[in-house]
Amino acid sequence: MKKTMINQEFDVQNIQAVNLGVSLRGNAQRYFIPSDAGTKSALKSILSDTVNAFEGVATAWEVYDISEDYGSKRRIYSPRNNEYMTALSEIFDVGGLPDLTNLNDHVSEIEFYFGEFTDNQGRKAVGIRKATQLKATLTARNRLVRLVNDTVVLIEEDTLKLDPQYDVVVTDANIFILNPRNVELVAQITEHVAATATAKLQHIQDTVLFLDMTRIQASIARHPQMARHAASIAANPNLANFQQARIEEMAVRHGIVFKTLADGRLQCRVQDHARLLEILDARRYHLDLAGNGGDPYRATGRQKVSAK
Repeated sequence: MKKTMINQEFDVQNIQAVNLGVSLRGNAQRYFIPSDAGTKSALKSILSDTVNAFEGVATAWEVYDISEDYGSKRRIYSPRNNEYMTALSEIFDVGGLPDLTNLNDHVSEIEFYFGEFTDNQGRKAVGIRKATQLKATLTARNRLVRLVNDTVVLIEEDTLKLDPQYDVVVTDANIFILNPRNVELVAQITEHVAATATAKLQHIQDTVLFLDMTRIQASIARHPQMARHAASIAANPNLANFQQARIEEMAVRHGIVFKTLADGRLQCRVQDHARLLEILDARRYHLDLAGNGGDPYRATGRQKVSAK
């Protein structure tokens, strides 16, 4: 296996200990599930297949972007201390858990399951998977069969099916995201973004002194995608360097109308709120290849590239 970001932080080929855990919906209680050697081996194989899946993606590693539309497979990671990854980080830090010995009574309540791994250097990794397929197999009871001595035999017991890959792998330093949509559900990112959106807009207001964000603040709770843009903008390390002339020029190209308030700040029309946030989040641009004035464009997906 080639040396990648993941196996620089964890030795997938030399795993010494494995635990299977679940998190239950509602009370978010987490438990370990007693597992036999075959199950532990399968969990290790799933981790290896997940790392291989990352290797099969042609893109370079890129930091998770809260406002990005991840339509295709990309190598995405986030530092574990990212504020939106708190729930995933807590799973990594969970430590000892009680055993759930009556799993049959709780399968329908499983929100996600996870494999906790320790390598031969004492380092830990956790693979997490949304439990959609796990529970779907349970509902197929009395419709699953197995082949025994050339005869099809009905499986009457409750059956669970592990997935071929984890949605995300968490190490001590980073979180490696294979399936962003499932990861956002497990990490409750939408809820966290909504809860912090007003504060993010206030940070933008306090940093970009020529723009007024107060009216956007008043309505942001009703607009989840706008809240994601606000979170992304607030995290931009160059936010304090935003230039008024450049933003006004882009606003004209995209039909955004400003008025100047008494304090000198620019306030856009209500119908322009989303477009302004998209400009500030580098989601809108203008391209003129034919020399005829060009056209404005909107990009929900983007990847930063090198000019070299």
